[in-house]
Amino acid sequence: MPEPLSISFHGAARTVTGSRHLLRLGQRRWLFDCGLYQGHRDEADRVNRTFRFDPGELEAVVVSHAHLDHTGNLPTLVAQGFAGPIHATAATADLCRVMLADSAFLMERDHEKVNRRARRQGRPQREPLYRPADVEVTLGRLATHAYHEEFEPVPGVRARYHDAGHILGSALTTFDLESGGRRFRLGMTGDLGRPHRPILRDPEVHAGVDALVLESTYGDRLHPPERETGARLQEVMLRTLGRGGRVLVPSFAVGRTQELVATLHGLIDAGALPDVPMFVDSPLARLATGVFRRHPECFDAETLRSFEHGAGDDGWGAPFGFPRLRYVSSPEESRALNERRDPCVIIAASGMCEGGRILHHLQHGLGDPRNTVLFVGYQAEGTLGRRLKDGAEEVNIWGEPVRRRAEIAALDGFSAHADQGEIVGWVSRLDPAPRRIFLVHGDLGPGEALAAKLRESVGAEVVIPEPGQEFELWN
Repeated sequence: MPEPLSISFHGAARTVTGSRHLLRLGQRRWLFDCGLYQGHRDEADRVNRTFRFDPGELEAVVVSHAHLDHTGNLPTLVAQGFAGPIHATAATADLCRVMLADSAFLMERDHEKVNRRARRQGRPQREPLYRPADVEVTLGRLATHAYHEEFEPVPGVRARYHDAGHILGSALTTFDLESGGRRFRLGMTGDLGRPHRPILRDPEVHAGVDALVLESTYGDRLHPPERETGARLQEVMLRTLGRGGRVLVPSFAVGRTQELVATLHGLIDAGALPDVPMFVDSPLARLATGVFRRHPECFDAETLRSFEHGAGDDGWGAPFGFPRLRYVSSPEESRALNERRDPCVIIAASGMCEGGRILHHLQHGLGDPRNTVLFVGYQAEGTLGRRLKDGAEEVNIWGEPVRRRAEIAALDGFSAHADQGEIVGWVSRLDPAPRRIFLVHGDLGPGEALAAKLRESVGAEVVIPEPGQEFELWN
């Protein structure tokens, strides 16, 4: 008789952020991802501080990739009693070292700003979710594995990573389980990347699985062709620069920033755009780009050839550094960008405008009708980025109202998430096809649209779990 085998969904269920999935085999428990839920400050704080399970009972965490909506709550998990290893690819571990430290720093800094206003208004003080000391303890738990290397997160469970093609080091994960003479293979995509994108290899297709936990962020749409994305980027840039404005780009520091920089450089070199100054105002992006340079084993063939050709004058090497590009380090340099009067491009984190230096650029730039705020990534429900993208005329930044007069533009073609056709195509290549598919990391509408396509194409039972819902897997 096999031991009970189940999965329960404690984050990214019918929403896009905060991935957190609990697996059980008998008395053994391990967690797949432990990300930050990103949304309205009060709601996010409540969700991120609490777990529906006891962290001290977990034997391990298996991480898909380094984005904070998949790893950003690991320090909270550790602080609340988790004492086991955190499994990741080597590139993911290196990115986590810079991203979690940056997350703790930003939390402390943003809370200081909010608390100063709260003190003046007689409101209660807030505590950050975690601090740098919590991150140090967490980073000491990292255990790294190469793609295709077998490891054992808990006794009797064999796991392997496969290249997800989403960001540097991102992994699709398969778990092979055996109990009472029965065998089961579970696949978990984390975030599924896209084929034919710059810098990284295409997503791998691993061996078939009995059940699949699959992302559904863009389950209801198709991304525009690369050529169309480039043309729309050119239009936005020319329109903004023509009226003497700045292009403010909230961008994830890992993956999206590097790809956008390479695309802009190509358009300028081709004469499609004027040679405008570009600033990456994110210490994290600079550190993350350094991690990219240490992991060329993750690059596609074209990027590897370019990278091996040699570094430029700045020492970064294509496609990560160009003479017209400047990485901004100090807060003083960052603030000075808002004093510029010439047209320029400022790329800054965070990608959903929920923290980081993009906030003070928005505070200074949203009121100027010459400027454009350009979104190049998904904006989750409840985030500042989503409110701006949906047309809000006024928003709060650090508790202060800011009137929007700047243009708002969005390009989905830069997404590192597979679209509906790419997801269905990838699942269709699994052999054998999964009997059950659980759709996560997507809002309900995209999930339902993708579920219908998957039922039609692969004939699987497709479920969109509710938060906290648990499923037996043997059947």
